[in-house]
Amino acid sequence: MLRSSRSTNNQTDDSPTASYGRGSGRVVRGAKRHPILYGILLVMVIEFLTGMATGFDLSVRLYYSLAVLLVVGWIWAKSSSEQMTADVKRSKGPHTVGDTISEIVIIRNSGRMPKAWVEVEDRTDLPGVQFKRVASLGLLVAFDRFEMSGVVTRRGEYTIGPLVARTSDPFSLFPQEIEFGGQSTMLIYPKIIDMPDFASPSVHLVGDNSRRHRARALSTDVSTVREYEAGDPLGKIHWLSTARTGDLMVKQFDQGSSNDMWVLFDQHIDSVASIGDESTDETGASVAASIIDKYTRGFLPVGYVGYGSKSLIAPPNQSEFQREQIMRHIASSKPTGDVTILETLSELERDFGQNTSLIVITASLDGPWVDALGGLARRGVRVSTILMDRASYGGESNHGALEHLTNIGVSTYPLSRGDSISSALLNPIGGDRGILRSSAGSLHPDEIQEAPMNGQSEFELAGSEFSTNTEHTRAGER
Repeated sequence: MLRSSRSTNNQTDDSPTASYGRGSGRVVRGAKRHPILYGILLVMVIEFLTGMATGFDLSVRLYYSLAVLLVVGWIWAKSSSEQMTADVKRSKGPHTVGDTISEIVIIRNSGRMPKAWVEVEDRTDLPGVQFKRVASLGLLVAFDRFEMSGVVTRRGEYTIGPLVARTSDPFSLFPQEIEFGGQSTMLIYPKIIDMPDFASPSVHLVGDNSRRHRARALSTDVSTVREYEAGDPLGKIHWLSTARTGDLMVKQFDQGSSNDMWVLFDQHIDSVASIGDESTDETGASVAASIIDKYTRGFLPVGYVGYGSKSLIAPPNQSEFQREQIMRHIASSKPTGDVTILETLSELERDFGQNTSLIVITASLDGPWVDALGGLARRGVRVSTILMDRASYGGESNHGALEHLTNIGVSTYPLSRGDSISSALLNPIGGDRGILRSSAGSLHPDEIQEAPMNGQSEFELAGSEFSTNTEHTRAGER
């Protein structure tokens, strides 16, 4: 079951080919006129007035000669645009950062007038990619076939099309622009990296031909009831509350121990350093996608939460459907969110059972969220933080957050710009699995306090101004 808020599922065109021709959205329009055209018109006016005023025969002849030139040029350009067709075949998706996207264009001339030059462009907003080529259709050449390609450098949703052909008369006086087809959407996924086995629960990943039973323990004690969400088992319906309220209500059980994994990708607008192809957001997206890919393919239930331009909460699951939904979300969501790590943890606190693995991917500055992670760790949650070095990306240093995480014993993986991600995730700092530990951050077992029993959560003690009952609209989806 997927729980999402403030998100839309945009459809993308991942079809292997797309073909546009004469009968498919063909639009012909005049392009920007060449300055020489206006010069010729000015000369014609001068010669006409001169001939009329003086009776000079040469001026009149020149006027008529230029007029014939313009008429012939216009007919030539119009005929050229009407007798041209084009087809484009694009490479099959899905595509990831670093892939080469190629397409094959076939342009045909069904008329008798040659086209000395035809500029062909497949319009796109893919960063760093330009599909443009100049073709020639002479007297003996009826069609031209060529390939255009480019390397994608940034994930996201982009548009491609329409295919545009620009041609003109031999004098370039009447340029024409012909559009073939419409516009489609292409989704570029983040780059998947070969990840080491880190921060995983105490389970063994198995091969594709094996089965693994979910090691998730729930107590039999009902802690509360809540409204029914799409995907809830019918066996959990609390009929007494349903009859009393008139709405479907389901039983909410106390969380016991869990060997599930959660991935939290921080896309708060204030947590991002740098923009473009090399930014903390691009690096974080690649890390998040690689973790999801690794452990879901290893049949480990993995959950995901991200609040960016799109929001998604996906409870731990190992289905291929959920994996694809998470990947699409990571690919399309931009780092413009307004939900902090602390608010996210407050909302999901009850979903973290003992021995749950929580991986936080962030470039955030120091703050109460660090203490909240420490509180979860004291409760038995296996917390790991992948902390991207903002300074290496040209932003404000977040070294204070690294020191704070180390001091409270949260396992942290520092990641700077240009680092090998696979290598960086082999050496945590702090925490039970850390091979390095700050001397200031070494904690004696006696110094670790148990979670308070006075009704307050770890997040309230961390100084949060937000309630653990922070409300976010959730739409269930299968």
